[in-house]
Amino acid sequence: MASIDERLRHIVLKIKRAKEHDAELQRQLRSFLDSKPYKVGYKHDTTTRKLIYYVTEVEPTPDCLPLIAGDVIQNLMSALDHLAYQIVCRDTSDNPPNPNWIYFPIADDLQKYKSKKAGKIQGASEATFAAIDALKPYKGGNDSLWSLYRLNNIEKHRLLLTVGSQAGGINLGQLMAGHLRGRFSEGAVNAFEAMDLYLNPADKGFPLQPGFELYIGAPDEEPNPKQQFRFDIVVNEPGICEGKPLLALTNELMVLVEGIVTTLTSRLQ
Repeated sequence: MASIDERLRHIVLKIKRAKEHDAELQRQLRSFLDSKPYKVGYKHDTTTRKLIYYVTEVEPTPDCLPLIAGDVIQNLMSALDHLAYQIVCRDTSDNPPNPNWIYFPIADDLQKYKSKKAGKIQGASEATFAAIDALKPYKGGNDSLWSLYRLNNIEKHRLLLTVGSQAGGINLGQLMAGHLRGRFSEGAVNAFEAMDLYLNPADKGFPLQPGFELYIGAPDEEPNPKQQFRFDIVVNEPGICEGKPLLALTNELMVLVEGIVTTLTSRLQ
């Protein structure tokens, strides 16, 4: 009978590989953002005279970002499938009845999970079923786990084409500094200007296009040449993951999978 360490080895390797891809994703994303892919201009509305900051240029999101993100997701899902395989092997003394069709059971809702789980981990013990049931691996139970499952299915058939840019907000400190300049001391203005606080917009404009209005100010308001705006690279798969910053998503899924492996390691004893 294999030891716990032996059974965990391939699972850990898959998670390690996911982390390597995630590190590359961070490097590529930083390189893209450092290239200053977004340009902002300003104008006054001819009718209302209100100041409008708007996007003048947007560089396309590099293809490498959805590709690498897909690699992260695939390796994390594969780690869970490896985990399911090793648990079934442990429960059957390394003689699973259907070794080529073992998958970590995740479904679109509770009823589908109940009807399909037995076929995905055929040979698993009642204790194993109970341990996996407790994770609620279905939409409405553990939505993050369900998102991993659905995103992995999408990535098998196409790129995560919904990886793209959206507005992340206006620097509120700089905005306030612009309004206060000339009415308060320079020290007070500088204190506001140094703030790193962004006002989260209701309309983020995904996918970001030239002409998108980032902020509408007051009539005859003078533009602030130092005004900063934040932009995010996000995943926007309708009904699955809408407007989630890409790195926040991969980090969330990484923590999720590592936690599941830790929780179910006792099933390998």
